[in-house]
Amino acid sequence: MKLSELQSLFKRNILAPEADPQHLAYLKPAGKLSLEQAFQIYHRTYVARLTEALRTTYPAVAWVLGDNFFNELCRKYIEAQPSVAYNLADYGEAFSGFIQETSTAKGIPFLPDLAKFEWIHKEVQHAATPEPLPVETIQELLNSDDVKMHMIDAMEIFESEYAVYDIWEHRFEPAYMFEGVNWNTPQSLMIHKKQKKVLVQELQPVEAQILRALASGRTVAEALTPHANSLSPERIAQLFEMMMKAGIIEDVMSVEAY
Repeated sequence: MKLSELQSLFKRNILAPEADPQHLAYLKPAGKLSLEQAFQIYHRTYVARLTEALRTTYPAVAWVLGDNFFNELCRKYIEAQPSVAYNLADYGEAFSGFIQETSTAKGIPFLPDLAKFEWIHKEVQHAATPEPLPVETIQELLNSDDVKMHMIDAMEIFESEYAVYDIWEHRFEPAYMFEGVNWNTPQSLMIHKKQKKVLVQELQPVEAQILRALASGRTVAEALTPHANSLSPERIAQLFEMMMKAGIIEDVMSVEAY
């Protein structure tokens, strides 16, 4: 058997809850433990490390479920989605979708969105520290007839039917009390990094729509036109002032340059 085949065999038996007796025939124990015992230890260690990685990324999900339910959910996820990443911080991207497909989400409808929010928060946290355009430069460039804005990479717009940010803020309390949170209300959020700190800011739905349009490459005029009858010039000015203060604008380009 080739080395690559042996390595693949070894990996499969670590991932499996129990080692395959047919596979063990190709391997020999190196110490006092039997192969079965050794693989059980490897498997438990592997699951424990990935569970801890998921707990680090999804503390609010763990808080809502409690240790026992969260650990069981992680075990099922790890069996279905083995890690292929060298960095454990990169593990768990599909956790929200997995929760959506399991019975765990029944009775806790906000749980998949809460997991999605926590993954985005982690991604923004690990993104490079942004270097936004100075406010004075933005103000000068906005005097052009129409412009496009390039947003910093460390910024995401998140929208949910549930108040997941309110739940997330309780994640370090001793025991889960999400039933006391008014979570059954829609929420629009801007998650962004300013200097080295991740900030979360609540938005009005129309503000989230405009920011999404700008981030997707629409010009300022294109982003604002659908809301011309619902937004006053004062509200538009307040929105752009908020964007400049938040430091989410990396560049402003005249449409004439395209």
